[in-house]
Amino acid sequence: MEAHHFSVKKTTRYFTEGSSAETHHVYVLHGYGQHPEFFLRKFIPASPNIFLVAPEGLHRYYLNGNSGRVGASWMTKEDRQNDILDYVNYLDALCESLSGNAKNITILGFSQGAATAVRWACQGKMKPSQLILWAGSFPTDMDLPQAREQLTDTNLILAVGNKDEFISTPAIKNVKGLLDEADIPYTFHEFDGTHDIQRELFLSLVEL
Repeated sequence: MEAHHFSVKKTTRYFTEGSSAETHHVYVLHGYGQHPEFFLRKFIPASPNIFLVAPEGLHRYYLNGNSGRVGASWMTKEDRQNDILDYVNYLDALCESLSGNAKNITILGFSQGAATAVRWACQGKMKPSQLILWAGSFPTDMDLPQAREQLTDTNLILAVGNKDEFISTPAIKNVKGLLDEADIPYTFHEFDGTHDIQRELFLSLVEL
């Protein structure tokens, strides 16, 4: 048996808040099983000078059984390299369409979306001024010297809650160790909370 691949045009979906005329565009990438519309609400209200964009992962599915709530995913272990290529191209095209004239672009990846955010920032055409990994990790399969070069002019920020039920203290240390060993500079913010977005901290980070 032999696997084959065939490329097709696909219609994607994204949600926004604010005006694209604003100079600061912030792309927020949801976690596994989340709905981008509901995820975007966690950041509202934002500062008036921010345009929020919440793209949806390309894999949509029912969260429980065959009906009910729907969530999305960026990728699974199956055919992952093609999934990565697909979402990088998708996010590049979306950003080019919406943010061609933006002076400042931030990417925030939450949970599973953090790995997506890193790959987009390092492998895509768009180079963000700020990359925030929120309650998520830096992909260990990245070419770290290349990532360091790609992130030279990007402010990398890690944010995690001190009561995060999915991220342990050793896991945080592993991410820090990976970045330190690769000589990739970053700042770390620990907040009082669980595996969720804290809007006040988010606003303080994007307004740095």
